[in-house]
Amino acid sequence: MLSIPCPDCGATLRLYSTDEAAAYLGISPAAVKYHVHQAGNLHPLLVGKTLLYTGAELDRFQANRRPAGRPKTQEEV
Repeated sequence: MLSIPCPDCGATLRLYSTDEAAAYLGISPAAVKYHVHQAGNLHPLLVGKTLLYTGAELDRFQANRRPAGRPKTQEEV
């Protein structure tokens, strides 16, 4: 994790690499890449050729993430 001061407000920004974001979210790095490139649910910052994820973006993704598995049918509820 990389912490840098925000140039606008002075707050500290936490930046995560793809592997660190995967560990933070509890999913594989391949799943993180899927959510960036295919599903479009995760929006990283592009710094040079490196994708970095803010802590706020990871928290937003985690809060809106649907549970794994198939949804329950009416009979199972």
